[in-house]
Amino acid sequence: MKPKISRRSALGKMAAGAAAASAAASFAKRMTAAETAAGGALKGRINHSVCKWCYPKVSLEDLCTAGKEMGLQSVELLTVDDFPTLRKHGLICAMVSGVPGGITDGLNLPENQDRIVSYFEEVAPRVADAGFKNIICFSGNRKGMSDEEGLGNCATALKRIVPICEKHRVVAAMEL
Repeated sequence: MKPKISRRSALGKMAAGAAAASAAASFAKRMTAAETAAGGALKGRINHSVCKWCYPKVSLEDLCTAGKEMGLQSVELLTVDDFPTLRKHGLICAMVSGVPGGITDGLNLPENQDRIVSYFEEVAPRVADAGFKNIICFSGNRKGMSDEEGLGNCATALKRIVPICEKHRVVAAMEL
């Protein structure tokens, strides 16, 4: 008897198979085999998701197809430009990304705050219109700054971002 395969392993194999598949029929056969190996469809008690950046060689289209067939609910850390593909597959983006500066240049540096606030002004209504809730932002690298100064700078910026999010009923999730 073969050991059960983990969902993570199954998703990786399906995504790799999707990238290599040249026809939809071939892809469907691979999906069926992977689902069987994974123990069948998800039960729906937990909202499973995947991050696109973990699968750089797989198109978003193929990842959404594979994810939906597995029972995933979300592909995370995408930008608003990816929303039509998600909608086509009946998926959501549980955490929207695309904030200027990314992980390294965040809210802790005052020179980044105006462009990040502008991003929230532009993106929050689009996230809300899509029916999604969460937008990620980052504190950024300290670059020699004390924790206290960095946190204070982040608090200053968040005081500008929170009203935007409240207006559109979305959530700013800050990763420290």
